[in-house]
Amino acid sequence: MESIPTPSPEELAKMVEKAQRDLQAALEKMTPEERAQAEARAQQAIEADRAYMQALVADAAKVAAGFPPKEAEAPKEAEAPNFCPNCGAPVVPGGKFCAHCGRPL
Repeated sequence: MESIPTPSPEELAKMVEKAQRDLQAALEKMTPEERAQAEARAQQAIEADRAYMQALVADAAKVAAGFPPKEAEAPKEAEAPNFCPNCGAPVVPGGKFCAHCGRPL
């Protein structure tokens, strides 16, 4: 795939200056009514872009909510050991005490 060359900052500045001159020249040729219509269309485009960006941010927040950072994850409850740490006897899953020695698990 062929990449598009990126203009230098100086080239970008020249492009912006030319666009501003072209816009000013076009505005000077417009009647006040045409200018008002152009400004209204521009404002509508700005608001549509803002709504689109807000929707993107909301979607990104929904996606991010499904993938919390590791630090934000709730710590997992420690599982009860399969064997008593005191006497080594097997313990009943979910039990709170060792049935052999009585030590809390």
